[in-house]
Amino acid sequence: MKPFTIAGIQMKVPATHSNLEMMKLKLDITMNIYPSVQLVLFSELCAYGPLTYYAQEIPGDFEQEMKAMAKKHGIWLLPGSIFEKDGDKIYNTASVINPDGEVVTRYRKMFPFYPYEAGVTPGHEFCTFDIPDVGRFGVSICYDMWFPETVRTLAVMGAEVILHPTMTGTMDREIELSIDQAMAAVNQCYFFDVNGLDSGGIGRSTICGPDGRVIYQA
Repeated sequence: MKPFTIAGIQMKVPATHSNLEMMKLKLDITMNIYPSVQLVLFSELCAYGPLTYYAQEIPGDFEQEMKAMAKKHGIWLLPGSIFEKDGDKIYNTASVINPDGEVVTRYRKMFPFYPYEAGVTPGHEFCTFDIPDVGRFGVSICYDMWFPETVRTLAVMGAEVILHPTMTGTMDREIELSIDQAMAAVNQCYFFDVNGLDSGGIGRSTICGPDGRVIYQA
């Protein structure tokens, strides 16, 4: 087995409409303290917050800045998700960027959490990507994992690691921690569930291994 190091960053939702500079700072700090990290995963909607009013076009300025950061540090980067404006529709979208600063795939959340994501259109395509000489990774977002078929499908598609940005600030977090363990064990995969902080969530980000055990909880 080839070692591969993943870091999760629990971000607070911005007091203003943009968290971009704070995300860049946190990433710089993380890579300075832990230079061995090869992939960084941020929490859901941490860049612009949970208001669809601040939806951005993709590709756009945010993705461009994140591409530059991935290339700067030579890492794989999943910078949480943002609300994506596409014509008259809005999606909750996560981008995956490689160490060359290239977007290798994007994923649109399949199960928006209504009524909190009122007006958000569900995505309809599952998302996996390969990291050479490491393995296959799958992407899901927050409420998606409450529907076990989503993680099972990613596993059937060959995903060995699920990257799962989350924004949960309610008592549901307790149940989600059980789901993390169940999804990892049932699908024999690693499950990285990274939650936000403050108005962006209540933390308790969790990493589970294929045996269902909690490897780490923030």
